[in-house]
Amino acid sequence: MDTSTAEEIARVFAPVGAALHSVMPRGVSLANDMMGLSGLSPVTYRTLYVHNVVGCTHNLLGLADIGDWVLDPKASKKQLHLSRGPWSVRMLSTTYEGMVPTAGPNQARRAFYSNPSVVSRPGQQALVEQHGFIIAWTLDDASGDIELELVHTLSPWKHGHAEQIDLRMPLLPSEGDLSTLRFVPSDDDDLEGLGLIDPRGRFQRGTRNGFGATS
Repeated sequence: MDTSTAEEIARVFAPVGAALHSVMPRGVSLANDMMGLSGLSPVTYRTLYVHNVVGCTHNLLGLADIGDWVLDPKASKKQLHLSRGPWSVRMLSTTYEGMVPTAGPNQARRAFYSNPSVVSRPGQQALVEQHGFIIAWTLDDASGDIELELVHTLSPWKHGHAEQIDLRMPLLPSEGDLSTLRFVPSDDDDLEGLGLIDPRGRFQRGTRNGFGATS
């Protein structure tokens, strides 16, 4: 496939990545302060802690430069939503195993997880179609480091089953960092989906057939 589609997707999401990397550490710090004032352990009350992180990040993101993306004025539970034309994105925390959370039984979320493939479309066609993306975020409790990944799902899947994904890439702090990504066409080494090498040298690829996303 032509990797220009993935490169264009990365470029379009660059303002969101830059803004999140700028404000999210502050959001985590504020969430920690809130938990501390309440005498609540972030480990014991993990769900509340995640909600606080998202809420603080949403508030800070409303004052940040996100280019031509539009932030939904309300953050719902563990999510915040952004949109740009026919594209929309939801921010979700990964599971304890580092996996993208499942859609669950909610029909609206299941519909959001159902998308035509972007890696099999010519670049311009993919850019004008309606797609739902996920920003999966992981917080390292020990170091405080935040990892952000942009994920494009194809259909819902059950817990414990393979993620139905055709694109997964790091969401980087600046558009200049995009040059560090090495995109790998799906016909290289008989891969399924699009792969890339991220700045830390990790190989990533889609997981439609049950293969891991990183190695």
